[in-house]
Amino acid sequence: MTTSPLLRRVALIGAGEVARFYGAALKSAGVQVPFILVRRESAPASELAQQLGAQLCLQADACWQDLDGVLSAVTGTQAEVVAKAVMPHLSSGTLYMDLCTAEPQDMESMDALAQQHGIELADLAIMGSVPSTGAQTALLAAGQGAGRAAAFWQAQGAPVRILPGKAGDAMRLKLLRSLMTKGLEALGIENLMLAERMGLRAELYEVLEDLNQRGLQDFMESCLRSHLVHGVRRRDEVLQVRRQLELAGIAPRVTNGVLDFFEHTAQTAPLQRSQAVGTQESLEVFLEEARLSSSRS
Repeated sequence: MTTSPLLRRVALIGAGEVARFYGAALKSAGVQVPFILVRRESAPASELAQQLGAQLCLQADACWQDLDGVLSAVTGTQAEVVAKAVMPHLSSGTLYMDLCTAEPQDMESMDALAQQHGIELADLAIMGSVPSTGAQTALLAAGQGAGRAAAFWQAQGAPVRILPGKAGDAMRLKLLRSLMTKGLEALGIENLMLAERMGLRAELYEVLEDLNQRGLQDFMESCLRSHLVHGVRRRDEVLQVRRQLELAGIAPRVTNGVLDFFEHTAQTAPLQRSQAVGTQESLEVFLEEARLSSSRS
């Protein structure tokens, strides 16, 4: 780790796994961690406080005005509550780094509160496995304090991408990524289960190799464009897949969701075209239909 003059005294909020990794990184960087704020005292929290030479606190107070920064690593549901309790005790110019998986709208509210107190909020989204790579895990950074936070964590070896947008955008992008990765996770598991029952798992990897070669962006945009033309026919293929899962004794949980999407296309005339159109025009067709569906419900 590299010692950095950017931050000298940083309080830690939370004592969970993420807080432990990032707290250790702060200490390794030569940063003093005078306080650890927790909801309740516990043996792990006390142990972390001892390791970092910090005082365990149940609330922030006037002593926090001497801090350069705050690193919040609590659950997403607690992020805004904690920020409201802590920010009034901080001095103007303090860097408030939020690593919580908070709702983007909560992050925007936190940013408004930070601006009221002259605090620089950095919305930091963790883009990997902290237990695997620790404080060197890749981060997305957004908000007024993104530049300062990025400079510090880059000095500690973490890849940090600064987003040009407002606080909340780092979490929005993380959730978009999660939609893709968690969806692929569930679909992949269901697919592998069926392939294993069929005795075709090795062969499945081979017939999917073209997707590796093609690239994810090209595949996604191609699906977007071609769905308007071929969605109804593809619905019939998904029905066949579900039948195979049922015959194999596998509940088609993910496949049912996929089928629901294709059934909607088959029952919705505006989503059916005779010819493919461009990526942006195709996306606008789906968004307009979603807007109309929402207004009807």
